[in-house]
Amino acid sequence: MTRNCFKCGAEIPAGRLKALPNARTCVSCSGTSMKRAVTITGGEKEDTYNDIVFLSQAQYEDYFGKDLGSTMPDPEDEVDYDNEA
Repeated sequence: MTRNCFKCGAEIPAGRLKALPNARTCVSCSGTSMKRAVTITGGEKEDTYNDIVFLSQAQYEDYFGKDLGSTMPDPEDEVDYDNEA
């Protein structure tokens, strides 16, 4: 099954369609960006709790004051799920 990106017209890779069968855009046109997760602890004494906050890369850099580098794979590196070794 093949499908073209509705924004740029490029063919959407088979691996992306396998992972996201309803994908309408290629990776380059996708509006999704990398997120960072930060664990926070709140409350006091026996009422403490942990929570996870998801931040965009820009929010993360603003909060921590530096770019710690990407830990996510480059979206340009396509994975061929049909021919995995």
